[in-house]
Amino acid sequence: MKGSRIPAAMACCWFVFAVATYSVCAQTKGAWETAQSPRAFVEGFYRWYVPVAQKVDGMTHSDFAIQHKGRAFSSELRQLLKEDSEAQAKCSDIIGIDMDPFLISGDEESYEVGKIAKEGGNFRAEIYGVRSGKRLATPVLIAEFSGAGGHWFFVNFHYPNGTDLLTALKKPQLACSMPVH
Repeated sequence: MKGSRIPAAMACCWFVFAVATYSVCAQTKGAWETAQSPRAFVEGFYRWYVPVAQKVDGMTHSDFAIQHKGRAFSSELRQLLKEDSEAQAKCSDIIGIDMDPFLISGDEESYEVGKIAKEGGNFRAEIYGVRSGKRLATPVLIAEFSGAGGHWFFVNFHYPNGTDLLTALKKPQLACSMPVH
């Protein structure tokens, strides 16, 4: 009888060991996938956004993106975009940003993610426009993003003229000369 208890105890220990090992490996794999997927985050956003941005009607592009992919933006960027949109909705003339902040013009047939580099605590991804099947020589913008809590999010967008979205959104808005009635 004593001999029959040892194999049962060993089987129980092996089972606990296997479950613990699987749990640790699964956690490590999840962290590794998040840490290794900045390109997948940016490409996934633009693969979703570009086709829908061309069809958005009745709301701003940033409102649409925030409504459907809000977690893809930092809380600061999301809040500033909402404030800009709310102010613009009260005015007939342009008082805030007057472009698609994630594409600039939206005139390209498609967009490609180029080089991604880590700078400080964030990453920067070059976003290229594609015309007539050819990638433009220079990026149309640089998407800056970071990660926390197991997911990635955009923190800013930098434009070729040296400006960036956060700076533009933080500037005092123009006075509204034509309020919406």
